[in-house]
Amino acid sequence: MRISPTWLREFVALDVDNVRLAEDLTHAGIAVEGFIGEGDAVLFEMEITTNRVDAMNHYGVARECSAIYNLELQPIIPKLPKLIQPESFPIEILDPALCARYTARAIRDVRIEKAPRYIAERLLIEAHYGINNVADATNYTLTEMGHPTHAFDLDLLEGGKIVVRQAVHGEKLKTLDGVERQLHPGDLVIADAVKPVALAGIMGGWDTMITPNTRNILIESAWFDPATVRRTARRHSMHTDASHRFERGADWGATTLACDRVTELVLETAGGKL
Repeated sequence: MRISPTWLREFVALDVDNVRLAEDLTHAGIAVEGFIGEGDAVLFEMEITTNRVDAMNHYGVARECSAIYNLELQPIIPKLPKLIQPESFPIEILDPALCARYTARAIRDVRIEKAPRYIAERLLIEAHYGINNVADATNYTLTEMGHPTHAFDLDLLEGGKIVVRQAVHGEKLKTLDGVERQLHPGDLVIADAVKPVALAGIMGGWDTMITPNTRNILIESAWFDPATVRRTARRHSMHTDASHRFERGADWGATTLACDRVTELVLETAGGKL
């Protein structure tokens, strides 16, 4: 994976040059295998072992830097408007062992357009090409703090609720890559009141994706069982940035913070209200 030292310095006041930083990270067990670019645009090409999912993002590497140099780590504290009565949205988890936590937030009256340049440029670090300001907010949060999130078109969710359950025989789902998939009873899915709308921890569904016509969205941030995600991904020959993290054990305690961070970015770049 690729990491920007410039981004790291937003979290830790590093007083070493990039060569020394790369050496110290490598000695600490997070190998920097090379450099791409130069100056403020330089990137570290890093090899993160499978047991260090916590370091598969900028904030995780910044945390490592904080420990190496005994420096303060600046926390991620999303700034959100205070609400007297936040909107509630029904969430039903049928098997808590497979989904230990599910956080969701509705945002209404958004404007779907291109994300600002600073977001688009940072997404290129991990070869994420701009889609729209809402999808890019989820990818930015993944690159920044490592927790996968997803955004649904709220108006396309039937029945006004989310159900986390296993697929039933005969169900199909067209995923965001345009492939219609025959679901297996062991697949964990996100469903509305009628049908599956996402493969949990792997990829969202085509029928509820964000489009230029989207006005209301639902942000998802959850924790899914690693073994279940791994089996489903292999069954459907899929490998995504989300499944890569969930298969290795994402931090279930990060769901609320990740949801808040995506929300902050959406409000900043797409407007809307909670």
